[in-house]
Amino acid sequence: MSLLNVFKRLFDPRQRPFRLETAILDSIGPELPEGDALLWNAQVAAINKVHRSPDGKEVNFWVIQAGRADFPREICFARTEEFKIAVVDLTADDIKLALRARVWCVGGHLFSIEYNRSLSEFERMADGGWKIHCHIESYPADHG
Repeated sequence: MSLLNVFKRLFDPRQRPFRLETAILDSIGPELPEGDALLWNAQVAAINKVHRSPDGKEVNFWVIQAGRADFPREICFARTEEFKIAVVDLTADDIKLALRARVWCVGGHLFSIEYNRSLSEFERMADGGWKIHCHIESYPADHG
């Protein structure tokens, strides 16, 4: 791989969460207990690979190290089974369109967001004028 391609991949905006995805993820940390919030914020900051479904209704987050998926264990939750950490509802002032985001953890870390409609459609129509309401569904310290 050429040096130019390496730089293109490093700075490719598709490898980082979109603005609305960042707003969704950032709404969760303040709702968590302090220790979990610190881990959550570290997980969000560590993301360096993002995969979006073609229909815009799901996004998966990864930390890639040495060419493979490898979330650092020191920033992972003790709870390792799959769980829905939060449901985040977004509304926009000027349009009658809402977006619901279900945020999932797998293996002790943030893994995905599932949307009820295309994220890009909502983001384009809302034009940055959205309101966010976050509801924690299951805390990382809960085990069942």
